[in-house]
Amino acid sequence: MIMSKIIVKWLEWIIEIGIWLTLLSAFTGGWSYGSGFIGSLFSAIFATVFAGVFCALLFGAFIVLMDIRKAVQRIDARASNPT
Repeated sequence: MIMSKIIVKWLEWIIEIGIWLTLLSAFTGGWSYGSGFIGSLFSAIFATVFAGVFCALLFGAFIVLMDIRKAVQRIDARASNPT
């Protein structure tokens, strides 16, 4: 029970770090795939954009759910403490 509450509290940070690590690894993977400086740069940019789209599709739903959860908590706090 304690671990699940910690994961729920840290889920936003875990997803954020996961997205940044995915983008960073896509950039370095794309850089190593290309040949020459310009080829490596274009390959790295293409891989990073592709990974960004992938992350948006994969993690976007979780981010939206976390935003909805925060909005519900704010509404609940206002409803329980009317001024």
